[in-house]
Amino acid sequence: MAGVSYILSLLFGALSVAMLPPAVTGVVNGSPAGEIFFICAGLLGFVAGAMFFALQGRSRGLKRDNAVFAIVLAWFALPPIAALPIGLAGPLGAMDALFEATSGLTTTGATVFRSVDVLAPAVILWRAELQWLGGLLTLITFTAILSPLGFGGLSARGLAAIGRDRNGVSKTWNLIRGLVAVYTSGTLLCLAALFLAGVPAFDALALSLSTVSTGGFMPRDGTLDVYQLPVANAVVFLFMLVGATSVVWHRYILDVRRDDPAGHLESYWVLAIVGVVAVAYFLTMPAGDRSLPDAVARAAFTAASIVSTTGYETGQGALAAVPPPLTMFLLFVGGAALSTAGGVKLYRAGVMMIQSGRELHRLVFPNSVQGPGRWGFRPEDGMVKAVWANLSIAMLAVILAALLMALELPSVESSLFAAVSAFSNAGPFYASAAPDAPAFYAFGNLSKAVMMFTMILGRLEVFVFVALLTMTSRVRF
Repeated sequence: MAGVSYILSLLFGALSVAMLPPAVTGVVNGSPAGEIFFICAGLLGFVAGAMFFALQGRSRGLKRDNAVFAIVLAWFALPPIAALPIGLAGPLGAMDALFEATSGLTTTGATVFRSVDVLAPAVILWRAELQWLGGLLTLITFTAILSPLGFGGLSARGLAAIGRDRNGVSKTWNLIRGLVAVYTSGTLLCLAALFLAGVPAFDALALSLSTVSTGGFMPRDGTLDVYQLPVANAVVFLFMLVGATSVVWHRYILDVRRDDPAGHLESYWVLAIVGVVAVAYFLTMPAGDRSLPDAVARAAFTAASIVSTTGYETGQGALAAVPPPLTMFLLFVGGAALSTAGGVKLYRAGVMMIQSGRELHRLVFPNSVQGPGRWGFRPEDGMVKAVWANLSIAMLAVILAALLMALELPSVESSLFAAVSAFSNAGPFYASAAPDAPAFYAFGNLSKAVMMFTMILGRLEVFVFVALLTMTSRVRF
C-alpha cells in the first residue's frame, strides 16, 4: 500500500499548490476567501508532505490491482478535500459544496450556485482550476493506467508518442510529463488567444481552464454572448475541438507525423460528426433568424459544444434547439478516447460498427475471407467483448441512476436526462434537455449523491469498478 499512499501524497500536494492562486486572488480582492484558501492549502500541504516523507526508503511500485485501487481512491478522496474551501468561503452547505467540487473535478459542469456573479473571484477561479485538474487527471487515468491495461477495450496504441526516454521507450512518468506538457501548452495558447480577442484577463484565465478540460463552468452568469466577442467564440470553438479529440493525435500533429492514420481515425470522425451536426443544426434554424455568418457560427459552435460534452452556448436556447433524444445520444457516445470529453467514447462505437459490418458480411458471404479492412484495423475478439461489456454496464448504470433519482424528481424524463448528463460529464445539457425540470440546487440529497457517484463512474469507466470488486489480476478486462 506504500505505492498507493505515495500517489495520494502527490495528488494532495498538487491540490494544495492549486489552492494558492485562489488564495492570492482572494487577498488581492480583499475577500475573506483568500485566508480560507491559504489555511486549506497549508493544512493539505502539511498532510501531503508528511505522507511523502514517511514513505522515503520504502518501495513505491504499483502492481495492477494497487494501481486500480489508487486511481479509484483518488477520484473519491479528492472531491471532499476540494469542497472544503468552497463550503467555507461560500453560502453552500456540506452536500452542495461536495456536489460542486465533484462536478468540477469530473469536468461535468453542473452547478448548485444560483448565480456566479455574486461569488468571490477566488471561488470562481477555484471552480475553473478544479475542472482543469480534473481534465488532466482524466487524461492521466486513461493514458497511464486504463489504456495500458486494456480496460473496456481501450487501446494503448500510440501512447509512446507522448513520452519517451532517451532510448525511445515509453515509461509511465515520461508519459505523464509529456501529457502535462501538451495539456499545459494547449491551455496557455487558449488563454493567450482569449486575452488577445478582448476577453478580460481573469475571465480569459477561467474560460481557458474550463474550455481545454471541456468542463463548461462559466466565470459569469449567462452565455458567451455576454462578452459580445465573435473572435472569442471562435477560440472557444477551436479548443473545444481540441478537448474532444485524442491527445495522442495532438502530439502527432505537433511532431508533423502522418505514419499511423488508422491510430488517429477516431479524431477525424469526431470532427466529421461535428460537421454533420452543425449542418443539420443550420438547416433546421428558422429562416431569417440570424445573418448567414452568425447562423453558421452558432451552428458550428453548438455542434462542437455537444460532441465535446462542454455545454457552452453563444446565446440563450442554443442547446435547447437540438432535439433532446439526439442530444442525449451524442452525449452518451461522447468524444474521442484519450480526450477530456465525456461519454463512452467514439472509439467503442467505431469498434461496434466495424464488428457489425464484419458480421453482416459473414452472413451474406459465409465462405469469404475478410482482410484487415481499408485502414488496416481489425478489432480482436477480446477487444470486441470488452467493448460490448463496457457499453452494457454503462447503460445499466445510467438506468439504475435514473431510477434512483426518479424517486425524488418529478418525471422519469428529467431523471433520465440527469443520469445521462452526469454519466457523460455534461451537466449544462440537463437544463436544455429538460427545461421544466428542477435545477440542481433543488435536487434532494439522494439525487445529488446519485449524481456525484455517476459523475465519477463516467470519468473512471464502469469496468474499473468491476475490476476493483473482483481484484483478479489474471483477467484482462
